[in-house]
Amino acid sequence: MSRKLIIRNAAAGVVATVVMLGILECAIRVVYRIRNASVQYVPLPYVIGHDYGPVPPWMDKLLILAPDKDLIWRNRPNLTRRYVDIFRPIHRDEERLALFRRFSPGVPRGIQGSGSWDIALNSEGFRDSEFSGRKPASRFRIVCLGDSWTFGMNVGQDQAYPQRLRALLKEQFPDAGAGFEVFNLGVLGYSSYQGVELLRKRIHELDPDVVVIAYAMNDSKVSGYRDKDLAAWEQALPLKERVLRVMRASETYKLFQYWALIIRHKPQPIGFYLKQAADGADNKVEDFEKLDQWTRVGLKDYGRNITEMVHIARKRGAHVILLYNELWEDGLYLHILQEVSKAEQVPLVDGNAIIRKMRERHEQDLERRLDLEPPPARSSDGDEVEVVFRVYAGSYGVPRAMYLAGRHAALGNLTPNKIAMYDDGTHGDQRARDAVWSYAAKLPRRAQVFYVYTNSGREGVWEGLDVPYIRHFELKTDAGRIYRPVETFGQVYMQGDSWHTDATGYDLIAKGVLDALRQDIHFQEHLRRSQGERYDHATAR
Repeated sequence: MSRKLIIRNAAAGVVATVVMLGILECAIRVVYRIRNASVQYVPLPYVIGHDYGPVPPWMDKLLILAPDKDLIWRNRPNLTRRYVDIFRPIHRDEERLALFRRFSPGVPRGIQGSGSWDIALNSEGFRDSEFSGRKPASRFRIVCLGDSWTFGMNVGQDQAYPQRLRALLKEQFPDAGAGFEVFNLGVLGYSSYQGVELLRKRIHELDPDVVVIAYAMNDSKVSGYRDKDLAAWEQALPLKERVLRVMRASETYKLFQYWALIIRHKPQPIGFYLKQAADGADNKVEDFEKLDQWTRVGLKDYGRNITEMVHIARKRGAHVILLYNELWEDGLYLHILQEVSKAEQVPLVDGNAIIRKMRERHEQDLERRLDLEPPPARSSDGDEVEVVFRVYAGSYGVPRAMYLAGRHAALGNLTPNKIAMYDDGTHGDQRARDAVWSYAAKLPRRAQVFYVYTNSGREGVWEGLDVPYIRHFELKTDAGRIYRPVETFGQVYMQGDSWHTDATGYDLIAKGVLDALRQDIHFQEHLRRSQGERYDHATAR
């Protein structure tokens, strides 16, 4: 065979391969488009440890985030989605992952519409109606900057805290002359680094009277990179990365990569994460300070970013309210906010404290409703405390028993469905057959206790699972016996998932911000101008 013929045949083979790959690529894209056009609900299948494994490539087009050269990412514009929340009990974690990975666009019967919530993004990608242009002199404009707490994760469009704040202002100051505008500029996953960049880009056109700044949760994430470094890297991508990104744009490449990753993915059992949480609890603050360099935004940079946002707002004539929206109680980033609040003389609303207070009230109300208020605790000098765990079955049937699992020997040494709880008036149970299951366990005084509940599963097998959440408390007491608050299977009070509050919490945060607004001079002057003699009565409410 001549050399020319060999070259011709090779070229023909290459062309045929390219054509076949092109046909396959087009076919995959068409199938994905048809599939996604039929999607009514996008599942959010939370798992303990957040180890979802590979994300199915057909989900890419349903994601609401898109790359951005300055902000790293942003919300996609003009987009609507309906999410169905799977933060609830399920038999096994594999079922949650299977729901996430299923190609069928539908969701199983019984899940549709249960715990669903809608989002609608405007032409700029923000979860709000279209922003008005130049601010009229008669308007008072409040801009809410933040992450998924501001965006309103897990709740409907009108239940996010900026929307609730808007509704409260309209309700409490109904006179149309007040002219309040509240803009929701929350973006999922944003840190204070992105907050500075976003405010710097938008402050002049938005011209706010008050800026509410709410970042912390994502700043503290140990991701192995700094946001500021990632942003610089994105703006000067190496050639190799540019080539890889072209390849990753291919649906054929992504599909084969997904299959390869699925084969290799070995998810860890819940016990692994329980042990990991318990082992890392003793020196949490010290450990975090060692890991600070690996966080998305370190503590010092966080303080500088928040201060920079305060200065940017003030240069434009706006006042500032700081808002701590995170479930890390007494967290290090809260301490930084407190320092900035004091140094810059700006108010700080502690959203975590608001939620914690309401959670305690809910626990007390439930105890009274179930007539299960515990007897007074008595002091003891022993090294152990008898802890009575209590969990209310609620709407869930209990075929056999509720179970406890934790690291301590009294909690089964991480063995699921081994330590049975009781609803028969024994083992610390206060009343038989009231659907509140109890168990008395002796634990070391001052211990950090991490545990989960299961419902009627087989011993040694992680099944009959509660919500994907590790429950935790520190045993700080001098008593010899204590009763834990009555918890509820399938629910974490005041939370929509492991990271966010629920609709009640967002509403309370909006009220906290409104209380801070009432003390703001700009706010008071606006009311005085727009309401005249009605002002004194309105602000006194």
